Amino acid sequence: MSGATGLIGSALAQRLTQGGHDVVPLVRRATRPGERAVAWDPARGTIDRKALAGCDAVVNLAGESVFGRWRRSNASGRAG
Repeated sequence: MSGATGLIGSALAQRLTQGGHDVVPLVRRATRPGERAVAWDPARGTIDRKALAGCDAVVNLAGESVFGRWRRSNASGRAG
């Protein structure tokens, strides 16, 4: 799950875990030894595909913070 530490992602990750699902965060940095996470770099388009083996779904909640001041430039390239 990308965005697993955000407002919505953390609540969804908790709910899925409580429901017996195994949630693995996608992180935009190198993973730490022993950390259960998958490293990815959306800017370069890279991800550890082997680490995703056996996953039933990928949830993408990555984005910009919703707590900043809204500007029209924030919405560029987005649908809606």
